[in-house]
Amino acid sequence: MENSRDQEGQQRRQVAAAVARVVHSQVRKIKEEEDEKAKVHETYQQHQVAEMRLVLRDIGRQRSRSPLGRVGRPAISIGGDS
Repeated sequence: MENSRDQEGQQRRQVAAAVARVVHSQVRKIKEEEDEKAKVHETYQQHQVAEMRLVLRDIGRQRSRSPLGRVGRPAISIGGDS
């Protein structure tokens, strides 16, 4: 009787360990998915930041200190070659 109780206890521990492994692998899978989502989000944010820098750089280049306007416009000819 004592022997059967020990075997039963051992079987319960084995079942509990097997269940714990299943739960653990599920938790591991969920964490891997979360890490993957975080990497995708981080990459997306880095892309947005890089794109914003390009836009701001282009805007900075277009601005002119001259009261005559933006650099992107054709030059105004004074006196001439007409």
